[in-house]
Amino acid sequence: MESMKGILLQEEAQLALYFIFFSLLSLLVLSLTPFPPGVKLFSLVAFFHLSFPIISKALRWHSPLQIWKFLLPLSAFMVFPDWFLSSVLQVLVFPEDGFPKIGTVSGYMAGLWVLPLFILVYTGIKLEERSVSILGICGWISFLGLLVFGFAEETMWMIPSWYAQNVTIIGHTAIYVLPAEMILAVTTYLTYQGFSNEGWMIRIGTGFLIMLQYLGSLGFFYLLVEKIL
Repeated sequence: MESMKGILLQEEAQLALYFIFFSLLSLLVLSLTPFPPGVKLFSLVAFFHLSFPIISKALRWHSPLQIWKFLLPLSAFMVFPDWFLSSVLQVLVFPEDGFPKIGTVSGYMAGLWVLPLFILVYTGIKLEERSVSILGICGWISFLGLLVFGFAEETMWMIPSWYAQNVTIIGHTAIYVLPAEMILAVTTYLTYQGFSNEGWMIRIGTGFLIMLQYLGSLGFFYLLVEKIL
């Protein structure tokens, strides 16, 4: 038991070092390289998706690799909610950033969602290992989701990657997206716990269903915040 705890703690420390390194690399690439913003972001997303599974296998990270595999199809599907917001409601803008688009959405977004959702799902797993109740886990994940996604909303316009328009905004954050993203965080964690060990077809199907739930949440909270309140 003690040796298992030691292995888990080692995994957490190694994973923390990886994300610290990736954060520093991202800061350097975004601030110092002369390429267009979309090319910078694509290169960072590509680096993550190439390096993470290799390092996971080399260091025998089991749950981090499983989370990555589970989130890949979901991240690809998440282009559709952004497409809906930017093309149909026209409340989200992806400016020309030097990288090809999927509809009105910058192409690298198909892989970018893995990073914040990974942090949230992995945190939930660690809380469960520490015997936190399911309600407590969901509460912490929703709160952490608010922080993670709120930080992204407040900073990504500076690159620029995307920005909100024609909606109620505090700082640079559209209010209606925050509760939808908090629900997304909890839904992704709970779905991972139920289906992470299934095959690719099930993972693709659950990713599609999570995307539909998020799309519906965005529509509901947009209606509530912008049209009713």
